[in-house]
Order: sequence, then C-alpha cells, then structure tokens
Amino acid sequence: MIRHIVLLQIPSHVPDAEINAMISQLEKAALAVTGMVAFCAGAKQPGSGMSQGFTHAVNIDFVNEDARDVYLSELDHDRVGIRLSEMTEGGLGGILIMNISIDDIRTPEGGRDKKPELRWI
Repeated sequence: MIRHIVLLQIPSHVPDAEINAMISQLEKAALAVTGMVAFCAGAKQPGSGMSQGFTHAVNIDFVNEDARDVYLSELDHDRVGIRLSEMTEGGLGGILIMNISIDDIRTPEGGRDKKPELRWI
C-alpha cells in the first residue's frame, strides 16, 4: 500500500471556505479511485511547533502506485493541482508531497497488526 502525504503552506488571507472547497475537491477525486482506501485532511493542530510554515495536510492511502497515479491524473483533468498551487505560499514551493510504503505497519509489542483492511460496502 502507498500513503500519499501532501503538506500545504496556505497563507492566512485565503478564506476558510476556499480551503474547504479545495479539500472537498481533493476528497471527491480520491473517492472516485477504485484503489483508494482512506482519505483525511485538515488544518495543522497545535503541538510540536515544527510545522515549518505548513498549515494543512492531506493523507490518502492507496492499494498500490497504479491507484495513486489514477488519482493524480484525475486532478490533472480538473486542473485541481494548478488551482492548489495558486492557493499556496510560493506556488509549488508551498507544497510538499511524499509517498511512502505502508506494507509493513508495526504496532506496540503484544498489539495486533493494525494494517488497514479493505472492505467493499
């Protein structure tokens, strides 16, 4: 499985309604992909003080890289990626994207493996 992590630096002058609309578009695109397992997004929470200017995050789990690539192509069709870069501080400089494998999730000793399970509803 692939975890697609997106960190965003969104300036304070961007209205919350515009940010929420963008996150909804990202969610809609993710939900349209057959191999998407989980989606979450939102504003950073107080805590570590090490956010380095990133204000929002999006996390999407996919069954494989092919499913992730379908999602990315869906964003291109609707120009969501371009609009997102127009919203962030410094354009593409305000976006950080990482993809990591989550095939080997570890849990505390004695804990049950909490690897996400796929279920069709």
